[in-house]
Amino acid sequence: MRVLKAINNNVVSCVDDSGRELIAMGKGLGFRSRAGDVLRPEDAEKVFRMESDEEFSRFKDVLSQLPVRLLELCTRIIDHADHVLGRQLSESIYLTLTDHVNFALERVHRGIQLHNALVTEMRVFYPGEFAVGQYALEQIAAQEGVQLPEDEAASIAMHLVNAQYNSSINTTMHVVQVLQPMIDIIEGWPGLCLNKNHLYYNQLIVDLKFIAMQAFSQTPSGWGSSELEDVVKKLYPEAYACAEATAGYLSRQSGRQIPREEQAHLAICIRRACIS
Repeated sequence: MRVLKAINNNVVSCVDDSGRELIAMGKGLGFRSRAGDVLRPEDAEKVFRMESDEEFSRFKDVLSQLPVRLLELCTRIIDHADHVLGRQLSESIYLTLTDHVNFALERVHRGIQLHNALVTEMRVFYPGEFAVGQYALEQIAAQEGVQLPEDEAASIAMHLVNAQYNSSINTTMHVVQVLQPMIDIIEGWPGLCLNKNHLYYNQLIVDLKFIAMQAFSQTPSGWGSSELEDVVKKLYPEAYACAEATAGYLSRQSGRQIPREEQAHLAICIRRACIS
């Protein structure tokens, strides 16, 4: 890597052999580096790669305006999330989470409070991400001496969900808002009796989140075929009718027609989650 310029005493922008611009962080790295210097991988504690030029430009702007300790704090939180969640997170999380934490601390200092209306939903439907959000609040309190409200744990959890699916914060909010009504439709459907203690019930929740994420992000379907729909409709008519109603609700909320093969897949998930 070759150094382009120092952003602050601990952060530099550089370019790799392919010409891609990167951000490198290390104690005193910006202080001792000059434009044109060769930077060895072992010289940097962390190298950040953004997914677009726009994100990279925003990341540099954020880093130039805040203490490097906040980036180091958020990096620890993200490393913890990687370990706990066991899922690949988009590199953009370093930008979005650092920016969010910095803004949250500024709001507290100014006496501004914002309420996240989806705290309960995030705790129920994304317990792993919410737990990381609570861990983040503990780390922020320990380092910055500021106790952020629990609403912020939910907001941080949303950023982690976004980083898993490469979605926007609005998409995640829409998904969380529709999950409980979808579950209410399924649990209240005549002729079906769900077993909430069954492993397949948990899988049903996962599938509902995935289908909703696809709907609001306008992601093409990758499930099944028309033949699957015909078979499921004959084998599990009650579950299929329930899936059709659930998909209809999601379609009205998202503005996207839910493919028939997705409805068939959902019907199978519903049937598996029922008490046999």
